[in-house]
Amino acid sequence: MADTRADAVEDACRLWHASADAVLSTQSVAEPGYPFGSVVPFCTDSAGRGLLLLSHLAQHSQNLAADARCALTLADRVAGDIQQGRRLTCIARCVPCADADALERYCRHFPRGRVYAGELGFRLHRIDSVRRFHYNGGFATARWIGADRIPGSLPPVPADEPDLLRRLLGGYAGWLSEQAATALGGPPPDPPEPAGIDRWGLTLRAADQLLRLESARPLDGWPALEAAIATDSLQAAAPRR
Repeated sequence: MADTRADAVEDACRLWHASADAVLSTQSVAEPGYPFGSVVPFCTDSAGRGLLLLSHLAQHSQNLAADARCALTLADRVAGDIQQGRRLTCIARCVPCADADALERYCRHFPRGRVYAGELGFRLHRIDSVRRFHYNGGFATARWIGADRIPGSLPPVPADEPDLLRRLLGGYAGWLSEQAATALGGPPPDPPEPAGIDRWGLTLRAADQLLRLESARPLDGWPALEAAIATDSLQAAAPRR
């Protein structure tokens, strides 16, 4: 458990970038004065801002059109007492986003998003104008974190991320399959594909699930990524979706 402010910020950053789903709480239009919560797929853009792909027919989209203020809550998936896992709530606004690169990164994590955004008219939204975060890493560790601390002053995603993903798939396909097999308890039916790289880890898509490999050292470029692979320092977490 994190027991210092620096540890809390580090853990919160890791949870923010590793999460694949969230609870989006909006201001209800149907029941004024009451919050409305819904579960949504989640990932971040290259600047570390949260991305959501929402149907215009969904209740939360109607709520956001009237009032963009929201809360987004992320949590670890843990066995047993859920209160022993990490939780992070972001108080912010959720607004439409016309960013092709952000949509591409979202669809690497959630390939069905290409159909949703194309044929079904879903609209990309971004978590913006963050007020602050509230982090709870377990018993007696709850604290507020300033909006500027997540993702922090350093770039969360390498600028050449698409090239890194291509090089990783081209040069380390066997290693990717080994990591996926370890996380899933057996080889996936199709070769896994890297979905994203950030300072805190690598996200893979395999067997229609997102697999997270956490890194102890910043993954800020190809040399760092190769070094992490060579030293076996990328550690698999539980499948996310």
